Amino acid sequence: MAMNDSDEIRGAQSLGEMLIAAPADRRADVDAKHGVITELLKEVGYDGLMVLDSANFSWLTAGGVSRGVLDNDSMPGLYFSQDGRWLLSSNVDSQRLFDEEIDGLGFQLKEWPWHSGRSPLINDLVSGRNLACDQTVGACKVIADRLAVMRRTMTDYDKSCYRALGQIVSHAVEAAGRTLMQGDTEREIAGQLSHRLLHRGAMPVALTISADSRSRYYRQGSFTSTPVKTSCVLTVTARKYGLCATASRTVSFGPPDNQIRREHDAACKVSATYVASSWPDSVPRQILGSGLRIYQLIGADAEWYLASQGYVTGRQAVEWTFLPAHEDLLQPNWAVTWNVTVGAAVSCDTFLISDDGPRAITTAESWPLKRIRIQGAEFVRPDILVR
Repeated sequence: MAMNDSDEIRGAQSLGEMLIAAPADRRADVDAKHGVITELLKEVGYDGLMVLDSANFSWLTAGGVSRGVLDNDSMPGLYFSQDGRWLLSSNVDSQRLFDEEIDGLGFQLKEWPWHSGRSPLINDLVSGRNLACDQTVGACKVIADRLAVMRRTMTDYDKSCYRALGQIVSHAVEAAGRTLMQGDTEREIAGQLSHRLLHRGAMPVALTISADSRSRYYRQGSFTSTPVKTSCVLTVTARKYGLCATASRTVSFGPPDNQIRREHDAACKVSATYVASSWPDSVPRQILGSGLRIYQLIGADAEWYLASQGYVTGRQAVEWTFLPAHEDLLQPNWAVTWNVTVGAAVSCDTFLISDDGPRAITTAESWPLKRIRIQGAEFVRPDILVR
């Protein structure tokens, strides 16, 4: 039988000495989420819930992912009643999904033959039943927005997995930053970073490698054949356990010039302000306003308008982008990513909102730190690694 994520975290230790949750915890987490769905079905008065969105699939299986399926119309799904839960899958994928993704989690199987397609099975489930769904299917009540809000809250099991993912991301981006060489192209560095992630079972979702201040011109970038001469900014989003985390680190060959230093210090001040404001019941509009004031104080207020400042993350890389009009309160156990850009500088990491304050997910592992005091409290942000 193939190794799955549950096997990998069975009483094992991830990078460092952090102990990861055991498979029994994952089963308990799935059972608890089924209980939440049961209460939702009772509330809305529906017989069952059909799940076809990959983010909800991952949420309700506590980290299962449908790797290797290319056709959207062949993607697996889930079906929940108050008393049972089923995997909906093609006969091509069902055995692998049980072996690698949902083994021992209490799911039964409703299978369609590949040559008939998914639609007959879906139509059969819908026929004669009063169902809710996360996509538009027949007469099903669409509750995608409701589920999207529900899945933002991380359970204890989710948080344990998130901390493990954060270590993997931090280790990968920092190791790539410590070992990249002058003359390496952005593509080569992206390949090195991807290898480090995949080696530990994390899937690269987005990579931005910016050589020699190219990030000054592209606030959302990728990677090209441009070689690194004096500096490099690495930003990565990766997925494992069905969760996404993002981090950035900056490398300079020799002391950075005055402009790069000023821009990086400014980005750290703004990002630290956002982190300091990441408490339960905080209002995104007010947090973004406080960031804008810092931009203004450092004479870089135009930067605030050039790129998104942050978002709720989780099962999707971006669950909810913070906008100035947003009044919905931040909630405990949400994961947020703050992504501040000033000129060529980027200061980006993922955090968990808790009742005790923000907790870093992508904590710097072996990297110089910049310490910033805000209202009497100290916050640390990754500084520039000078090589």
